[in-house]
Amino acid sequence: MQLSLTHPCFWKLLLLLVSNLLLWEGVASVPTCSMRNGRCYARFEEMLDQAISLSEQISKQAFNMFTEFDSQYSQSHQLIKRNFKKCHTSSIEIPKLGSKTRLPVSLHPLVLLKLVERILGAWKLPLSHLVNNMPSLKDAPATILSKAREIKKMNDGLLEGVRTILSQFQGGNKENENYLGWSGLASLQSEEEDVRLFTFYNLIRCVGRETQKVETAFKIVKCKISKQNEC
Repeated sequence: MQLSLTHPCFWKLLLLLVSNLLLWEGVASVPTCSMRNGRCYARFEEMLDQAISLSEQISKQAFNMFTEFDSQYSQSHQLIKRNFKKCHTSSIEIPKLGSKTRLPVSLHPLVLLKLVERILGAWKLPLSHLVNNMPSLKDAPATILSKAREIKKMNDGLLEGVRTILSQFQGGNKENENYLGWSGLASLQSEEEDVRLFTFYNLIRCVGRETQKVETAFKIVKCKISKQNEC
């Protein structure tokens, strides 16, 4: 039975990632399960599949939100003709999955998870601003706001899980306070409607692009731990 992605036990299962990452380079196989308080929890591959599934849901929801926003506003306000601004997390690069060039051996799964944490952390505040300011938009469909709230909720949950994993290696629950900053709040709250709309448009577009990085990173982690030749 597959656990709900928001179920508390999901993150208990995800914690098993810690021991398996430690064994990644020296053990040929991972345990079938882990015994805790006399109970056998799911194997690591299943936990990682849950994280991948959640990241896929975020990517899908972000794509749907952008499509709906684009349909609602782009033609009437000619948003598509304006030059997009660079996404604030675009400098955090994630290798492409399935590329002909092999990933560097040094790209340990923990490195990828730290990159994931940086991306998710850097989007925590912008997603809050997106949710809080979207009601100010004229004729904004309630479905777009609902999607934004769901994306924020899933992003926060995935960030909490990744932080918990990394804290096992860093000693204590150390929260990264040096996330890349987003500087679009003033434009998001501008009195000029076109400025606000374009900022929303660019922000939502970036959400879709950057959440795909998180999805890709999790899939590469699974690929590398499965010891496939090419990821």
